[in-house]
Amino acid sequence: MSDFQTAVAIIAKQESKFVELVKSSNTDVAFKNELLYASQAMLNNDYLCKVALSNSLSLRNAFSQVAACGLTLNPARGFAYLVPRDGQVILDVSYRGMIKAAVNDAAIKDCIVELVYANDEFVYRGKRQSPTHTFNPFDKKADRGEFVGAFVEALLPDGRVHVEAVTAEEIYAAREASELWKRKKKGPWVDFFAAMAKKSAIKIARKYWPQTGPKLDELIQYLNTNGGEGFASHDVPLAVVERVIGANDEVEPVEPLPTSNQEEAASEPVATAQPTEEADREPERADPPAAEPAADPAPQAVEGEVMPAKEPEPKPAELPEKVVKKVAELVRRARDQGCWAAAKEYVSTWPEEARQYALQQLKAGEYLAASEGE
Repeated sequence: MSDFQTAVAIIAKQESKFVELVKSSNTDVAFKNELLYASQAMLNNDYLCKVALSNSLSLRNAFSQVAACGLTLNPARGFAYLVPRDGQVILDVSYRGMIKAAVNDAAIKDCIVELVYANDEFVYRGKRQSPTHTFNPFDKKADRGEFVGAFVEALLPDGRVHVEAVTAEEIYAAREASELWKRKKKGPWVDFFAAMAKKSAIKIARKYWPQTGPKLDELIQYLNTNGGEGFASHDVPLAVVERVIGANDEVEPVEPLPTSNQEEAASEPVATAQPTEEADREPERADPPAAEPAADPAPQAVEGEVMPAKEPEPKPAELPEKVVKKVAELVRRARDQGCWAAAKEYVSTWPEEARQYALQQLKAGEYLAASEGE
């Protein structure tokens, strides 16, 4: 079996999960069509096929995102693409795809986003009136002058317009927050600056649109973490972070979630919490130590009684500090929003050690929240 056939087979095995995700996410993409588009992408890109084989987990994760967000891989539509990036396969969503996701969520009816240059004629008329933007589309980019910003004009469900002006400084600050740009000064910010600038402008404008379905927000979260577009830098001004993620959603700047290509090369087993069935089973001993004192029986929960919270287990020694911080942030968000099941599903594709630790902390946090009546 060729590398191409092996990569296609990896996706083909995801059919049942894909169909289930389509149903639960209420999207309308068809597995056979998306499998065809993914196969075409790998057939036309040997490097994509190579990365898909070396990191099959990222390929499965990226393909699952198609089902979850409902954006087809059809290249004629230009909504989303499977691309190799930093050793993994990701679902890269264009600014057109982000607009489509917002329309599908009924947050907006339509949207345009344009970049503005110094030699353009631009008159801003406020957030509720369309601006005047005049330029010659056939001019060379150099003739239009220096890049000064972007604006996003959205038609809201109630018929009003919302115009968000985004300065070049804000977009450059968003670029500085990109993990790939920060570390290597490469990636889509180098190859497709105009498209990335429009995506950043949409991320900012989205916070002022009606809060409806979750697909666009989940898509932005995926791009910010797995796609390396997020705020992984400690040097990004707080005002810029608030503009993109919203002041009410402010978080401490921590490293991005671990991706499947960042698995720790640990050859020895890690002392992590085991699944419940194994954890509840006492290991067999041929000769138990006679001098070992009997442990106090674990207190049983009584209806109406609040059990004391268990102390969190220490983190496995091999886990990097950035993973521990991200897990703590994930537990906090799950507790604030009551989305424990979604948080557990989110970590289901993490590397084994990180996933076990995250699930352990999520279960402890869920128990504590329940005991406090949250």
